[in-house]
Amino acid sequence: MEIDTTGWFPLDDYAPAREGWYEVRLTTGDTAFSRFIDGHWTEQPVVPFTHWRGLSADPGDSADSEHMDAQAAAAQGVRAVWNAFFPVVGDTHPLKK
Repeated sequence: MEIDTTGWFPLDDYAPAREGWYEVRLTTGDTAFSRFIDGHWTEQPVVPFTHWRGLSADPGDSADSEHMDAQAAAAQGVRAVWNAFFPVVGDTHPLKK
């Protein structure tokens, strides 16, 4: 399954325009998922995050929870495979900037 995500947005500068699940960049450099509902982040990771990105770059995609849950699960699977085949070495992680 191909995942066409949006770019990363700084948490302090932008809030999502739609409700739903988003991939978030943790302060550790790892990623996780959080839900944005009624102008607030819910179901968020314990570790603070600094950036977020949408799971679909297509604004026409439905933001219903079943659709986004499937995309979040797929994104987690892709990230796990990526990490298994391309382990992080020191500070060379592409998300650590």
